[in-house]
Amino acid sequence: MFDRWLVAGAAPAIDAALASIAPARDAAVVVVADARLARALASRGRAVTLVGADERAVRKLGTAVTVVETIPDRSAAALIGCGAGERDDWEQVLGGWARAVADGGGLVLVDRAPAIELSRRALCAGLAALEQRVAGRWIVTSGLVSDL
Repeated sequence: MFDRWLVAGAAPAIDAALASIAPARDAAVVVVADARLARALASRGRAVTLVGADERAVRKLGTAVTVVETIPDRSAAALIGCGAGERDDWEQVLGGWARAVADGGGLVLVDRAPAIELSRRALCAGLAALEQRVAGRWIVTSGLVSDL
């Protein structure tokens, strides 16, 4: 978990993933619990909302990022979450993240798990039009959320 702070280096690959998600091109994106990643995306000109971050990390953010406690279901154009490949409860986590995204929006997963496993988990979560990018040691998996 020590190298989790290096996830901000994946910002260019995350930006490329967001560019392929039409609703996320001009709208604010939600970052789950990673203040450094939120700051890195905001420094690239993105409107960013951070949810679920610890208070100490939030104090270091400044005003470039909007911080909220929760987000309503189906309200985000795109959501970026880290570490789902390391979790045993990944099905519930990905389900919750997908519920936060509006129909046609995107979910971007940033992880160091094997790419094939991240693809499998994204498909099990119901994502469509999957794409993967490599960003150093990180795999950025993105897909569209469809509320069928």
